[in-house]
Amino acid sequence: MRSASPASMIMVRSFDLDPVGPAPLRTRRLAITPPTSNVLSSDRFELLVDAVDEYAIFMLDPDGTIASWNPGAQRIKGYSAEEIVGRSFTVFYTASDNEDGKPERELALAASSGQHRDEGWRVRKDLSVFWANVVINAITDDNGRLLGFAKITRDDTDRKANELLRQQLEVMNERERISIDLQDTVVRHILHAGLQLSSARNMTNEPALTSRLMHVVDLLDQTLREIRGVITDLHRDAPTASRMET
Repeated sequence: MRSASPASMIMVRSFDLDPVGPAPLRTRRLAITPPTSNVLSSDRFELLVDAVDEYAIFMLDPDGTIASWNPGAQRIKGYSAEEIVGRSFTVFYTASDNEDGKPERELALAASSGQHRDEGWRVRKDLSVFWANVVINAITDDNGRLLGFAKITRDDTDRKANELLRQQLEVMNERERISIDLQDTVVRHILHAGLQLSSARNMTNEPALTSRLMHVVDLLDQTLREIRGVITDLHRDAPTASRMET
């Protein structure tokens, strides 16, 4: 587990202390800076986090409540800091993952081992999904007490799409190979066997043998039609380039 490190001046949850009623949620800029760091290092870290827009970098409370937000998180997930800080990070998971308890399980794994990595579908504000590469780090104090989690997410949708395309191309190639094998070997042998049986049928005068040979020839013809149907299906069901792009 990691101890608290120089944090940036980023959007964090804060509550107004109001003895009369419930504290309204608001956001403010808060620096969490250990005694050994200085304002310059904190500012630099803030600039670093704010400049990174290819990664969603944010903090979670121990219970999974979102405590900070960076521009990369807004770009990838679609929420502004005002919209998302203070909400549970389970909003980013699919309904099936939430039903399965995946968000809570990932925090538990990160808390026990210090870090948890995962890849999977996540949900944006507009309910579209993207393929996320996720790292969750547990943040602890010097006494090992869990303070929360640092979560870094990268949008790997393009890489996942390329991976799926490669898999589809492999399926196409395998189907083409099977089709060629069927056409060049099985079909050719069946045709040859059928011709030999037809010739033998014409050379015999025994009705019983002729009937049996005709039955075998009919079975070969039926098998040949079924194999040609399989070959047609292999070509028809193979994903085309236009279907893979959509």
